[in-house]
Amino acid sequence: MIGSFVFSETSPAAAGTAVSSQSVQSSSLGGIAWPVDDWEALDVAAEIQGATGGSLDVYLQGSPDSGANWYDMIHWATASGGGSLKYYKSPLSLATTTTAPTQVGKNLSPALAAGTVINGAFTDRLRLAMVAGSGTSAGAAVIVRVGPQRPRSNIP
Repeated sequence: MIGSFVFSETSPAAAGTAVSSQSVQSSSLGGIAWPVDDWEALDVAAEIQGATGGSLDVYLQGSPDSGANWYDMIHWATASGGGSLKYYKSPLSLATTTTAPTQVGKNLSPALAAGTVINGAFTDRLRLAMVAGSGTSAGAAVIVRVGPQRPRSNIP
C-alpha cells in the first residue's frame, strides 16, 4: 500500500442525511479523500456501529466531475439502532468491473442496495454519505480507511 486516507466521522444525531465533513487523513479537501484516481485498486475497510434509536446506512460516493455531483460506489449493510460495531472490507478495483447497469443514488439521495460494491473505474475524489433513520437520537462513530494501491512491479 502506498497511500492512506482515513475518514473519522460521527453519523447524524437525528433522522436525515449528512456527508463527511471532518478532515480526511492525507487529503487537503475537508471531508473528501483526494486524489484517488491515480491508483489501480482501493482497499476500503469500514467500522460502522448503529446510531442510538434508529438505523444507519453508510455509503462511499465518488465524484466524476470534481465534486459537482456524487454517485454511490459502496453501500455497507444497514446498521440497526444501537447495533454492535461491525467491520467490513470492500475492495474497489479496475480489474473487476460491474457488467450490468446498476441503480445508484446521486448527491444527497443515495440509493445503492445495501451490501453492494460497484467496481470498475473510479473517480478522483471520495466522500461518505450517512443516512440516519427515524428515531435516531444520537450519532455513532464511523471510520472508513481507504488504502490506494498500484500493481507490484516485477522488475528485479
